[in-house]
Amino acid sequence: MTARPCDLCQLAHYTQWYAEFHYPFRFTILDCDSCEVPIAVLGEHRVEVTPEEVAYMEKALNLVAEQKFAGKFPKWIFDHQMRQIPDHYHFHVRPLLW
Repeated sequence: MTARPCDLCQLAHYTQWYAEFHYPFRFTILDCDSCEVPIAVLGEHRVEVTPEEVAYMEKALNLVAEQKFAGKFPKWIFDHQMRQIPDHYHFHVRPLLW
């Protein structure tokens, strides 16, 4: 039986991409193809992340949320629940009314 490739390891360019980071670690910010809100995706296939990595990604994702949600939603939250792909670290930023 062949394991299915991880969609987050092989990110496709069919949604809006906002940024790709290579330092201090790799991650990408793009719109989620399922729910169409910005998502931060770790650049390597793992679930465990440090608090410093999470804080860095949240800071970058917050800048995207400020631009995307400005004038539409006054507040947003980080949703760290990995529902569809639980074995590759990623999280969404959602309008508080989501």
